[in-house]
Amino acid sequence: MNTDHTHDCPTSDELMDTTKINIEKYGLQVMGISSTDYSPSFSYSVGLYESHQHPEIICFGLPTNLAHVIINDVADLIKNGDRIVPHQEYYDKIFKESRAQFLPVNPKNIKDYFYVALNYYQHDNFSALQLVWTDRNDKFPWEDGFEEKFIYDQPLLDRNADFKFREAKNLGIFTTRQWLDHNRPILRV
Repeated sequence: MNTDHTHDCPTSDELMDTTKINIEKYGLQVMGISSTDYSPSFSYSVGLYESHQHPEIICFGLPTNLAHVIINDVADLIKNGDRIVPHQEYYDKIFKESRAQFLPVNPKNIKDYFYVALNYYQHDNFSALQLVWTDRNDKFPWEDGFEEKFIYDQPLLDRNADFKFREAKNLGIFTTRQWLDHNRPILRV
């Protein structure tokens, strides 16, 4: 099996140069992070804090190209003088015929999700809002009846600062005596 993969990823310096150019030209850069087997995709802005004195925007669980467009649409609202208000419902303004809400990101979560923004600003003293979307029944993740299928697509960054795993906090596990007593590796699961 060939495990060689070629990536067309920019270097850190190239990424920072592109970020600076886009912020100067458009007022922001949108970063898209693809999903993995464990983590949902997410996209976030860099530059709104500097260019418009507005919190950065992050959105989880949508295809990165769609999230990119949506964050740019939100940025256009901000550029036109709107201020995004946390915990306010936005109906039909972000998503057609659907509700959206923005939650303040707990500062403890900034370092885990805003890598390029941290490098750009050279500090973590900026605020961010998480754009949260509803399921097919127009329910938010915290509402009764939210589709379980989507529960891990949007980690809520206003509240999950100390436990950042998909599993429940009280999940039980089994292990072996060899691991606990003799520090032997687990070779088969």
